[in-house]
Parts: sequence; C-alpha cells; structure tokens
Amino acid sequence: MCAAVPGMVGSLTHLWDTSGPCGVYRHQPDGMPEPVGRSVDDVVAELAGWSASAGLRADASALRAVLDHDRSAAWKPADDLLFDLVRGLGVARIGRTLPWAFPINRRPFTLITDFMGLAGRARSRAVYRQAEQEDGESPEPAQQWERAAIELEEKLWASLYRTDVDVVALARQVVEVQAAHDAASEDEAGRSAVDPDRLFESLYAGLVDGSLQPDDPEDSGRRWADERATAVR
Repeated sequence: MCAAVPGMVGSLTHLWDTSGPCGVYRHQPDGMPEPVGRSVDDVVAELAGWSASAGLRADASALRAVLDHDRSAAWKPADDLLFDLVRGLGVARIGRTLPWAFPINRRPFTLITDFMGLAGRARSRAVYRQAEQEDGESPEPAQQWERAAIELEEKLWASLYRTDVDVVALARQVVEVQAAHDAASEDEAGRSAVDPDRLFESLYAGLVDGSLQPDDPEDSGRRWADERATAVR
C-alpha cells in the first residue's frame, strides 16, 4: 500500500502485517525499496491524513481493527478486509463494478494478456536480454512482435471500460500480433509465414457476426465484488 496525495507519496507499507516486508513475496514496484517496519498507529495516522485530504472522515478504530486483523477474534478473508479498509477511510458508498466492454479474460484477448501470453513472453525476453548484457554477452535483438504485444496489452486494459471500443478491431490486432510472432518463429524454423486474415477467419470468425461471448462475472470476480457493494446503480 502507498498513500499518495498531490505533491507527496507516502511510505510503501506491507498489508496486512505493517511490521515489515512480506516474508514470502516481494510487494514493491521496480526501483522502489522494500516496505519498512511501521507501527499500526503510524499507518492509521497516515491513512487518516490521506482521508482528510480527500475530504473524507476516517474511522480510526475501524482502520486499526483492519490492520490488527491477525490479532482479531473475528476472522475475515483478505478480500473482505479490503472493503473494510475502504469503508474505514470514510468512503460511504461503494458502487457496483462497471461493465467490461469486452471479455479480456477470454480468447482471443488472452493470447496477449494471459500470464504466459505474448506480452508476458515479450517482457520475459527483455529481462533475459538485460541479464545477458549485464554478463557482457551480446543478446539477440528484440523482435518486432515483442513491442507490439506490450503496446497492445496496454491498449486492451485502457479500453476495458470504453463504451465506444471496436471489439472486432481489437481482436484483429491480437491476431496480427499473434501472426507476427508465429511468422518470426516459423522463419527461424524455415517455414512460411502465417496469413493474418486467414488466421482471423479460421480462429475468430465468431467476432465478425457479433457472437463473442460476454464476460462471465463469476469468472472475473465481479459478481463477488457487486455483492459487497454498498450502492446500487
């Protein structure tokens, strides 16, 4: 967690245990130091200050109960504690989730956005190239599909709530990046390149007639969040 206000960024704090960094995972952005140990009172004061700067009125006792959760008699899953934290900051109304413009967690979009999708592979290749450079080696240059995959992933997430998004056009871009990746791989193996139009028609013809399946709220966790909303639109 990082409580930021205009002109200032607060300390990086590990939740739920504020006494130090996580003992299992690394929860810090690249280039930032690990969270340092902080007292619950210190974090509560920071959150209350953030709330006041937003024109809200925090409930210090509620915030302390969330941060001291490990010593609380009433166990709750961390996802529910997140809603408790938001309410403790003084947010009186938590609305239902906004509908997605397209199912980003389904094909063809998962070809880009999955953990091992093309964008993830592109970032992994970049990390390996950097490591090779640091070891004094000369890595192979990045392929064109890598930058295209990363840029398309950013575009997909940025378009997720747009009402004017052209879903078929986004899907075609996914296919174009996939075809570029396949062409590079096939070129290395001495095979012919893939035709993006034929790939689109054969794999994603359903998008043309609008038969793309809608988002499943159960799969995305949105139904779970909507059930815990405090306001209905």
